[in-house]
Amino acid sequence: MRKLTVIFLFLAVAIFISGCAEEKSVKLVKLSPPDMLEQIKIGKIDAFIAWEPFPSKAAKSGQKILMSSGDIWKNHPCCVVAYKVGKADEKMLEALVWAHVKATRFINDEKNWDKVVSYASQFTGLDEETVKMALRNIKYVEYPDEKEFRHYYEFLKEAAILKKSVKELGYESEDEFFEKFLRRDIYERVVTKLEENPNYVPEKAGKIRLGYITADLHHLALYVALKEGYLDRVFEDVDLKQYPNGVAIMEAFKLGELDAAYLGGAPATLKRINDEIEISIIAGVNNEGSALVVRKEINSPKDLAGKTVAIPGFGTVQDFLMRKVLKEGGLKVS
Repeated sequence: MRKLTVIFLFLAVAIFISGCAEEKSVKLVKLSPPDMLEQIKIGKIDAFIAWEPFPSKAAKSGQKILMSSGDIWKNHPCCVVAYKVGKADEKMLEALVWAHVKATRFINDEKNWDKVVSYASQFTGLDEETVKMALRNIKYVEYPDEKEFRHYYEFLKEAAILKKSVKELGYESEDEFFEKFLRRDIYERVVTKLEENPNYVPEKAGKIRLGYITADLHHLALYVALKEGYLDRVFEDVDLKQYPNGVAIMEAFKLGELDAAYLGGAPATLKRINDEIEISIIAGVNNEGSALVVRKEINSPKDLAGKTVAIPGFGTVQDFLMRKVLKEGGLKVS
């Protein structure tokens, strides 16, 4: 009898410990941002983290934004403009960076606010009230902060998400890799010429095959460059190609379908190293611009214990942000 009692107590303690561990863990699932809102509405997930305009769209429908990505990691880099090495020449790259810089400065000029809101609404298909909310959560930039960009790279490395080292790619050091991966020289060349002559326009290039993510408000500069005629001024032909996410864009680079693209810095870095898809970054697109959306009863990261949270993909910036939130809340991924 005593032996049975001891076994019973042992099992009870084991179940208790297991339950506590389960309560302190969070289940991460992968969903596309358009599906996240419907899933949280019907109770299939308890929270999600995604890029704008999806968090603002969720807030408009009655969901709660617990924190913006700027609250989690201030000024974190997000999307970039990259090109496939060997597919784009210097004339094409200078023309593209010029159009991007002009469009970004147009967005950041307060006198263009009404027009920017209109463009954002057209680009995403959302009402102007929603895009106004979303635009306030995004910082449009011309070039990423290398220090912050490398911070994300360190996360990928420490989390063992990177399957190869830069030395396996043929680089002697990480500094050498980033010198080639982040090509700031083209951006600086364009900006210097614009400072010397505000009316500077690069020599017109031929055709460019340019990718972007469908309805991703982070990529608004591309739409502005199109609508304001910046792309037409520097290219004979612009073939725009839409993709559902950055991973799909990187696969398109691999297949030779694109010359350049707007995409997340996360898949750009991850697949550049793991899959050896040789691209380089020539411009930044935005900092911040994502948010954590939760059900109404969730008021802090600790309340996510035992819950299911959706991210757009493992190894993405949103994945990194979510893991930072969980760590600070004393939680772990189950």
